[in-house]
Amino acid sequence: MPLGRIGFTGMRMTSMIIVFVISLIVYSLLVWLGVKIAGVSKRKRTWENAILAVILMLILIYIMGFVGGTLGALLGILGSIAIIKYIYLTSWEKAAIAWVFVIIGELIVQIVLGHWIVGLRLI
Repeated sequence: MPLGRIGFTGMRMTSMIIVFVISLIVYSLLVWLGVKIAGVSKRKRTWENAILAVILMLILIYIMGFVGGTLGALLGILGSIAIIKYIYLTSWEKAAIAWVFVIIGELIVQIVLGHWIVGLRLI
């Protein structure tokens, strides 16, 4: 049975939701590990704080996409570090260390997924 316009839109929306949930889980884990490595207090280092930080960072990055260019990128970076700082009530240095760990983890995840997807297309 061929997909109509509504069926295709529903599939696209479903895939967007799946990608958002996977991104939320992966980035929350990376934020949690980043603040753990940065030495944030164990009492503040909760899974809920990690999820909240990731949701706020995703919203900020979406908004900064409209600013665009170098200014948008710099504001996004500073905003992401500030979100980590204020959610975990930590110093700017520890927040920056956690953010750097998140970026390194994100690059590793993208490289692994990129090789996996390319590998699937080669089969």
